[in-house]
Amino acid sequence: MRKSIFTTAFLIGSLFIFGCNNVKTDSTDTSNQTPRDNSEVVSVNQESLEKSSEDNKSKKDADTQKKAPVKTGNKSPKPGVGQPQAGTIKSVVQGDLLCYVTLIDEQKKEQNLGANFDICAEDKKFLNKKVKLSYEIANVNDCQSNEPCGKTKKESIISKIDIIGDSEESKKSAGDTVTLSNGEWTVKLSNYDSWNGINGTGNVKYYGCDAKGKCINLTGGKVFCRNGKCVTGWENGDYTYAIEDMILEKANDSQPSALIVRKGDKVILRVEGMKHV
Repeated sequence: MRKSIFTTAFLIGSLFIFGCNNVKTDSTDTSNQTPRDNSEVVSVNQESLEKSSEDNKSKKDADTQKKAPVKTGNKSPKPGVGQPQAGTIKSVVQGDLLCYVTLIDEQKKEQNLGANFDICAEDKKFLNKKVKLSYEIANVNDCQSNEPCGKTKKESIISKIDIIGDSEESKKSAGDTVTLSNGEWTVKLSNYDSWNGINGTGNVKYYGCDAKGKCINLTGGKVFCRNGKCVTGWENGDYTYAIEDMILEKANDSQPSALIVRKGDKVILRVEGMKHV
């Protein structure tokens, strides 16, 4: 009987030890387990971060565009930019919106220009005259018809016309010959009627003498008016002679002329204070 009890106890103990060993083996044996791959999780998280960054950038750009001012590209014109500064007036006509001036510019091209209505009031004064132009910015009717509609546009139009070369005009009116002198030098000019008001034209004659009685006679003088001056010039071999007059805004203004002689590009003589005698 005692032997049976001992045998039974031995069997139960063996079963208990065997079961514990199995449990330990199951919990510690990892040789056949597949390691966990986190690359998919990392990839998904990276895509989420990049997408979130792009969304934030797009939103920021959209907000910036909303705040940024819209550029229309419409710039206000500046007075006289790209328009002739001088020329010869061919016609002055009253229009519905502006006074319209037709002018031959210094490159001998015909230009049609808008002007204020005061210009048309003196149209005969400017016809066929060499003039200097001043400009202003004005609001001009911008409607489909001549009737006012409340819409205007800004344009550069002629605000003032000055007849230039008044000294040349006085020379013409004085007759075929005008004499200039400063007491030491004396110059006689003639045939100014050959100048038609366009730069580089004319066949003006020059006869000049110094205080010692040494004289020179020249022909073929051309007239150029620009930058506030009118210059009549002659060529004589390596020498050039010029009579320089300031452009006068009023016919009754007086300004002495200057005689300039050059050899090549070098000024060898400049005589100021040449007055009409």
